[in-house]
Amino acid sequence: MADPHRLRRRTVLAGAAAAAVATQLPRAAATAAYPTFDIRADFGAAGNGSTNDTTAFQQAAAAIQAAGGGTLTIPAGVYVVGRQTHTSGVTPYYVMEPIFALTGVQFLHVKGAAGAVLRLAAGLRFGSFHPTTGARYDPPSLPFTTASYGVEAGRMIEVLDGSDLTIENLELDGNNDQLVLGGEFGDTGRQLKATGIRLLGCTNVRITDVHAHHHGLDGVTVGQPGHTAADPATPHTITRLRSEYNGRQGLSWTGGRGLTCTDSQFNHTGRAAVQSAPSAGVDIEAEGSVCRDGLFTGCEFVNNAGSGLDVTHGDSGYTRFEGCTFWGTTTYSAYTTKPGLVFKWSTFNGTANVGYGSADAALATVYADCHFEDRPWTNGQVYRGTYLVTDAGNTGQNVRYADCTFVARELRSIWTNDITVQKHFVRCTIDHRYAALADGGIQCHPWGARLVACTFTESMGTSARNWYIHLNDILVENDVDGTQTTVTGPRVHWGSASGPVGTIAEGTYG
Repeated sequence: MADPHRLRRRTVLAGAAAAAVATQLPRAAATAAYPTFDIRADFGAAGNGSTNDTTAFQQAAAAIQAAGGGTLTIPAGVYVVGRQTHTSGVTPYYVMEPIFALTGVQFLHVKGAAGAVLRLAAGLRFGSFHPTTGARYDPPSLPFTTASYGVEAGRMIEVLDGSDLTIENLELDGNNDQLVLGGEFGDTGRQLKATGIRLLGCTNVRITDVHAHHHGLDGVTVGQPGHTAADPATPHTITRLRSEYNGRQGLSWTGGRGLTCTDSQFNHTGRAAVQSAPSAGVDIEAEGSVCRDGLFTGCEFVNNAGSGLDVTHGDSGYTRFEGCTFWGTTTYSAYTTKPGLVFKWSTFNGTANVGYGSADAALATVYADCHFEDRPWTNGQVYRGTYLVTDAGNTGQNVRYADCTFVARELRSIWTNDITVQKHFVRCTIDHRYAALADGGIQCHPWGARLVACTFTESMGTSARNWYIHLNDILVENDVDGTQTTVTGPRVHWGSASGPVGTIAEGTYG
């Protein structure tokens, strides 16, 4: 166990040093200003995969809280954490103990060695339980939010209102197949805390080389309650995060300005023992806040029970995605209805909706050099709606596809239905391969579209059937270099199943 005299001396020295320096220090100076602890040497954690080490992490949090900040090193080992208590007359019947929870620290560095794993203890309750008897309680209807029934499983690392935070080189195992599930709670599923990392009201955050998996709720939750678009940036940088098999989200971004995610994976949400909506890879949903200035580069959103990316609620959007892969196996690869989203060099496998449309073109969704295809994932599954791209959820006004390719293998290609607003397809290639469609049917339905130098091509084999591109308020324009829109044929025709193929002259059709 930890030496209390040693801890007191460290805390006093650290507190004096921290008081003597400015809040915003260079990182090396901040590290020196606050104490460093070892979870084993200073707090007696076993890390043997069987002993419950919750107390050690609670003591570490208390020591760092008292010092106003600090560094916690976690040697290799499996640290079982998480504990619930029951006190007669206190509700909920099972009360979650905090594990490593801090508030208002000005510096924190949680640093794992190779092979450092925090694993949630088996047998913890999660969901609705009767507050008097502790028995599982299944509410007669949802939503159900009576607090005395809701039992939380645990938040491994939680920081509120902190700054200059680094969490790196850790595996956080939520062990959700070992939870004892109660009834549902919230609007759907079990909307209760069972999270790897939860950071609210924090700024200057770095999460690097973390594997957060099998949590009952989210792998990672970050947010900024009460933030407005006029407030200063709250930088969060996430690098090489692998967040998978969690119950609700790989990542929930609930507010703030300036979230950057690089080379990270948000896969297989809802594919383990627990599932709660929206079951997305990433959910960008401001809660009493705004989400602004997001950037995801080289990230994956694959095989989630919900959409790979969900941006449908709150004052959200305003995020760029570059070089990302969205792969929907049982529902949309991406479903977005909020402004300010830009996708570049990204791949969408499985049906996607067009995104956000607006009379203000600067707010409408933009896709540049993106690829859309109904290509099955390694398990042979891919989500196929009626069309590869659809304007479900929004009219798509001023949505822009530039230099994009669409490969419709076993479904139709594009559905945009509102002829009162214009969508833009510039130098796009639409490749039709759906030879099983009934003779004389529609392969493409781009109503209200502006087509600039687009190519409609096909790979139908030896089929004798004929199909067509359905026209209604279609504007065709040549590119600035004179390149024209073409329909290669011979089976997919312009305007009707017996319509023309070849070069399409500029003009309005349908």
